Amino acid sequence: MHTLLASLIFLAAGEVAPPPTISDEEVARYLQPYELIEWNNAMLTTTAGEVRVKQGLSIMNIATGKSASPNAPKIGSLTEPPEQAKARAQKVIDEGNAQIRQALPFLSRLRVVAAARAAELTKPVEFKADFPQQPWGAAVAQAVGRLQKQVRDTGFPQTHLIGGFALLGDGKLSRPEAVTAEVRAAWTKLDARSLAAVPADGYTYVPASGASAPALAKTLKPTTAPKQVAVVWAEFYALDGAIGLLCLRLADAHTMRIIGSEVALTELGGPPTLARALTASLSLRDERSFLPRLGESGEWVLGFDRASNPLGSALLTHLSSTQTKAIIAAAPYVVIVAGGGPAGANGIRAKWNVVQDQAAGNLAFAVSSQATGMASVGVGQLTLKLVAPEPAK
Repeated sequence: MHTLLASLIFLAAGEVAPPPTISDEEVARYLQPYELIEWNNAMLTTTAGEVRVKQGLSIMNIATGKSASPNAPKIGSLTEPPEQAKARAQKVIDEGNAQIRQALPFLSRLRVVAAARAAELTKPVEFKADFPQQPWGAAVAQAVGRLQKQVRDTGFPQTHLIGGFALLGDGKLSRPEAVTAEVRAAWTKLDARSLAAVPADGYTYVPASGASAPALAKTLKPTTAPKQVAVVWAEFYALDGAIGLLCLRLADAHTMRIIGSEVALTELGGPPTLARALTASLSLRDERSFLPRLGESGEWVLGFDRASNPLGSALLTHLSSTQTKAIIAAAPYVVIVAGGGPAGANGIRAKWNVVQDQAAGNLAFAVSSQATGMASVGVGQLTLKLVAPEPAK
């Protein structure tokens, strides 16, 4: 509003102020504290100048008989002569314009600074990850080894492997015991003591009650603080026949947030059937640096809309957990793996919506996000490609 008024005033005076590239309401969020003080002082000067100009224009309208108000004071005869009133009005207008002119260089410079920072912060960025195909056993062992190291580095004294699920080509969800058994065997081979025993009544998600955290079974006590209990589970998503993505996830049982993710391209439970190994290339083009800004903005916990594609959601979960500070809620996954629930809001303030891009193929997804009570924001395109190596020449 200040910019518009100042532009109109200078246009009337024959001086044109260039329009800002971002609104004045946005400028303040991109300024340093000392710049913000300078900006606020200049805005106060501009506001005072605009008030003076309006006062002068009001006096001028009365002096020239253009005032539409029937209660306006009379000019002439026994009061101030019209010419004297016009001169006084012009003086007030000139004083207001002088104040605006005084503040304009400061505002213009800070608008340029803020616009440059905004452009840098909202430029397109791309997140990428490649997953070379591995035999099943090697894929499980490598993913387990990396996740186990993260558990140790984080300082968890106890880890629960709650199970896993598989989404095969028929679109049906299953919970193959063999996958859980092989992940458990690989884990205990590296460290036989780090995995907790499975509860006698099995794992199930028990929602938080009052101030307590959720529990992983009816017979297990909730944690009382973060970094006490780690939760691990496996996911498998079929891509082409038996070939698919094995995902191992790590979450904190207290916060129910995913803090680790490992992904491998492999064939479920068996040796490779292809003569040449493939590579799964994952990329997300974030058109306005949404994920970095989301991660830097604070404690934003995100879930997934019910309409989101499971494979696309799994891929975005991996990128969010490994390449950005975006936080993904673990409770919905734990409910899928172990049952129980409901997962509830669990601190979720926004949701991802990952839908298949029909025009780009079945491994391309349009990504958007919607905060609670706000409009949906387009983020970009998520793409997974299966690439065969070049034939030997």
